[in-house]
Amino acid sequence: MLRAISLLFALIAAANCDQLSVLYAPKSVEFSGNSRLDSEALPEVFGAALGYSVNLPTEWDGMIIKDPFNTANGAVVVVAEGLESVAVEGVKNYQLDGNTGSIALSELIQKSADHQGVSFEVDLKESSDNFATPLGTVQPDDEEVKPQHLKPKSNKADSDFLRQIAFLNGLSDLLVTSTDRIPTVHIVRVSFEALVAAHEPNSPALEEAKKLFVNALAGLETASEKAFDGAVIVGLVTASEGQLVVRSKRQAQQPKQEETDENPMNLADKYNSNYPVIFNIILWFSVVLVFSLLAISIVIGTMDPGRDSIIYRMTSTRMKKDN
Repeated sequence: MLRAISLLFALIAAANCDQLSVLYAPKSVEFSGNSRLDSEALPEVFGAALGYSVNLPTEWDGMIIKDPFNTANGAVVVVAEGLESVAVEGVKNYQLDGNTGSIALSELIQKSADHQGVSFEVDLKESSDNFATPLGTVQPDDEEVKPQHLKPKSNKADSDFLRQIAFLNGLSDLLVTSTDRIPTVHIVRVSFEALVAAHEPNSPALEEAKKLFVNALAGLETASEKAFDGAVIVGLVTASEGQLVVRSKRQAQQPKQEETDENPMNLADKYNSNYPVIFNIILWFSVVLVFSLLAISIVIGTMDPGRDSIIYRMTSTRMKKDN
């Protein structure tokens, strides 16, 4: 009975599981296997692909840095809110443990800022007529997408979703034509929540929406590859939980004001040039002393306590005299 209950809970957890899809990665970063990934470690994965130091050690073996000197120069992450998974051909998919990946991704913006990178995060659901980026203003073309099953004129959820697809296509066009400094990290959030609530799970309208989204992802992938000359990682993260719409940012604990005044650049402690010499003297002297004490103890312990030995002479209470 307990085993059946445990299996049931495992099936429920597996059914409601978010997903990471790697759409494109540079040659210096290899994704392999299908092991599960903690959703909290998403910023560490993309940060490691960008060459940033990893603060939280993880046993995940899905990513291998083949060339640490030629890591990615940019990361483009699209978050699909309201979906558990999106079927994209020819990509690596990894199941995520937990449903906090969408929130944790905001930490990637802070990581980029710590490395003097320019980044931006935009929620397309909250955009009205346009939205500004470090590259410029994105102007969507509402007439570019002409759906068959979605009804934007009679259904507001359909209209809002098609608006987000137009924004996504506009961002792709801006990446291709931009000649200025391209931001290091792009986080773009697309919401399926209203669309899923308005249509049946397997309805033609919802299937068409997913297809339009996959096509927009393909265009964004191609634009990102051209903009960064192939040195970019493009990922898709699904966030099935609705409450993940609330954003929060996790920041490292700031040092105290006194420490900041004494060491404003947060440099490591500087040691004297004699430090390695003294360290080696103490280390090897301790090693020699330990082995010497061990050898002396073994010799004394195995010595035969006969009358001719020093042990007998030092411990005898009666003085021996020659007659």
